[in-house]
Amino acid sequence: MNIKEIAKSYIRYSNELNYNAMADLFAENAEWIPISPIEPRFGREAIRAGYLNHVKKINRPIINDRYYVDGLTCVVEFNVQINEDELASIVDVFTFNKAGEIIKLAIYIR
Repeated sequence: MNIKEIAKSYIRYSNELNYNAMADLFAENAEWIPISPIEPRFGREAIRAGYLNHVKKINRPIINDRYYVDGLTCVVEFNVQINEDELASIVDVFTFNKAGEIIKLAIYIR
């Protein structure tokens, strides 16, 4: 299992707008803590609904992604292209189980 590659897949799926593939990376009982005002979700299907009902409306391209791995944790720093002249800096902190599934994803604005 290479958690860096799994995190890269998540970012690629986000840029492809493939929300079902993103949700499929989560464990059945995972926790998702997005940026406010979107509420945290527990469980793969609730996370899927969060992507389809909330993230889909506001998703922007992810660029300049950098990956840092320590054990079963992968931190991804990246920028989101808000508009032509504006970038937002975001940090995703992924925690994985030994099967390579995301068990927690916390998202922060830098």
